[in-house]
Amino acid sequence: MTAMGSALRTGPRFFVSRWPWRALLSVLCGGVLAAAAVAGFVPVVLLGVTRDLRAALWEPMLRLQCARLRLVDPDTADHAAARVRAAAAERRLPAFRHVTYLAATTVFGGALCCLTVFAFILVAVLLAAPLLVRRDYFDLGPWVVDDQSGAWICTGAGFVAAVLLLVLLSAWSALEALVARKLLAPETGRWQREAVRIENSRSALLEAEGFERDLLESELHDRVQHRLVALSMTLGLAESQDANGAAGRVAADAHRQVDETLSELRAVLRGFSPRVLTERGLGPALIDLAADLPLDIHIDLDDASASGDRLPPAVEHMSYVFAAESLTNVARHSDATRVDLHGTRTGTQWMVTITDDGSGGAHIVGGHGLDRLQRRLAALDGQLTVSSPAGGPTTVRMECAV
Repeated sequence: MTAMGSALRTGPRFFVSRWPWRALLSVLCGGVLAAAAVAGFVPVVLLGVTRDLRAALWEPMLRLQCARLRLVDPDTADHAAARVRAAAAERRLPAFRHVTYLAATTVFGGALCCLTVFAFILVAVLLAAPLLVRRDYFDLGPWVVDDQSGAWICTGAGFVAAVLLLVLLSAWSALEALVARKLLAPETGRWQREAVRIENSRSALLEAEGFERDLLESELHDRVQHRLVALSMTLGLAESQDANGAAGRVAADAHRQVDETLSELRAVLRGFSPRVLTERGLGPALIDLAADLPLDIHIDLDDASASGDRLPPAVEHMSYVFAAESLTNVARHSDATRVDLHGTRTGTQWMVTITDDGSGGAHIVGGHGLDRLQRRLAALDGQLTVSSPAGGPTTVRMECAV
């Protein structure tokens, strides 16, 4: 809704605000600008419609209209003026919507200004009726006013007419501001602002997810894992004190289960968010990951992250999760003996490619690991591609913006 439209919705308070007078001033200025626009069309007719002439005439006309529009809707006027300035700087010719707006404001603005001047003259006569009747009578068409009672009726009618006229002018100004918003400041700007808002919200969610992930990793590593290590040592001590007894055998079995739990916890931490990733970066984290897998893995990071210039945390974590999931799939489901992992940054794009010499046949299955990776990459405006013909080789690639 335009600023004038919002003011009209306030009811009686509207008449003690500045908006009715802004609407009146806007209409009067519209008449002046309509006369100026007509004068501006004269050289076009005389000199011909040339590109330079049109470019020189339409921009100041629209800027003056935007200045007038600022009286009734400052926000729309500012957006429209910014677009006019940008188009003029690029020496673009007026679009059809610009021509339509100028033609409409010229025709309707001039006519409305003349009607408004005539209406206010009539309202002034009605309001001054008691003074006019003292000296003489006057007539309004078939209505002759020659006494004070009739004059005061005219004054009341003039007051009502003035209020009604201000409301009509304000409603017209609100309608004109709405038309200007559609023609001079289309809703693409609003959608762009909404896209920026969504992008900022998504970035904030990714940052919050990273913070929660680091907090969970810290809790698991510093508290849960340490308690399990302490429990393992206690059970080992109990086992050594009664190695051949029933209690020793139970302690040995519990010790084994705790050690297996610790191994599983370390594997979860390694695939979830290893501390080395947050402290030292993607390269060292991938080296540690490769050391725990029964594969011949060759890692080549020829990007800035290899030289100490870290990638954004969300991209680093996504790259690590992608590598962990892909390498685990290779170790479990293929007969590969060699895996090449290559990461590179090209401009604002970051790409990780993992190629193995296994038997091939890999594909994305809904609800499984690669499908989950694909959906998580979408949050970074990224994409996942898989090339895995029968017999191999298999290439899995992730790409996202940095």
